[in-house]
Amino acid sequence: MSAVAVVQMAFIGDVILATPLLEAARVSNPDDRVIAVVRAGCDNIIENNPFVDEIVVWDKHGSDKGIGGIRSIAVRLRDLQVHTALIPHRALRTALAMKLSGVKERIGFAKGGGAMLHTMRVPYRTGLHEVERNLMLAKAAGWKSEGFKPSIFPEDEDFTVIENILHNTEKYCIIAPGSMWATKIWPADFYIRAGKVFAGRGMNVVLSGGTDDESLCRSIAESIPGAGNTCGLLTLRQSAALYCNSEFVLTGDTAPQHIAAAVGVPVFSIFGPTVRDFGFWPYSEHGYMIEENMDCRPCGVHGHRKCPKKNHACMRNITYTNVVEIIDRELGK
Repeated sequence: MSAVAVVQMAFIGDVILATPLLEAARVSNPDDRVIAVVRAGCDNIIENNPFVDEIVVWDKHGSDKGIGGIRSIAVRLRDLQVHTALIPHRALRTALAMKLSGVKERIGFAKGGGAMLHTMRVPYRTGLHEVERNLMLAKAAGWKSEGFKPSIFPEDEDFTVIENILHNTEKYCIIAPGSMWATKIWPADFYIRAGKVFAGRGMNVVLSGGTDDESLCRSIAESIPGAGNTCGLLTLRQSAALYCNSEFVLTGDTAPQHIAAAVGVPVFSIFGPTVRDFGFWPYSEHGYMIEENMDCRPCGVHGHRKCPKKNHACMRNITYTNVVEIIDRELGK
């Protein structure tokens, strides 16, 4: 049986923002199997997606690294009889694997590594949200491309895990402070002060993040009365289940904002080194960007490990009182 593929080898948030393409693939190709190609660690978020028939996990930093890994992925896709691949990931390695796989139609963006290897190149437009930009690939393929939004599907088992952790906690908010890019992180003491305000109102504060965020989350949780800490304990889908029943999520320009937006809870994202024009704000009517206009923004596509100005003013100028006021206003407190 022939197949179509959606190939997104970037980070967790990027995979979430590519889920509309999976639904578009299913709706537009009812007689084909739908294959998702993602990097290791991102598969949990889509492994029960009803629009996906099979997931190909590319462990590009492990067993599939190097040219041997590229050839291995190419063989797997050839065996799956993929005839069309939408490739939102802009990287030479990804484009080369699709070329070697023999996929007849390879549709990706005209900007980025490997663009010359695509059979169709779509202009990469800034100012659009990544979801809408990705759906331009579906339109170029002749697929349906309107009305699709990011989606995550937590299961009953995921909610049971959360119930066992929260022990019937009724009212809680999420703080997800981490990022692999240090300049994207709002200062920990600001998170603590904001968290104390909400804790003082009788709301439980729950920290959320991956294993790399454990130290940061622990230090914040220990400084907020009664705060809980799920950092490093949950799968991606379990994190989505945790967010589902929260009052709101407070985070930065990182994966948790996209998880929160996908499950429809209010999310407040603090942006510093990156800007809206890049297209990665929380894609939801309940999504809010918090930012400070500064001449030095943006300072990079992802931000930096250290602030080029050595003051981190784009984040430090956003005070905890500013953030609490915005949350209160938008939630009608």
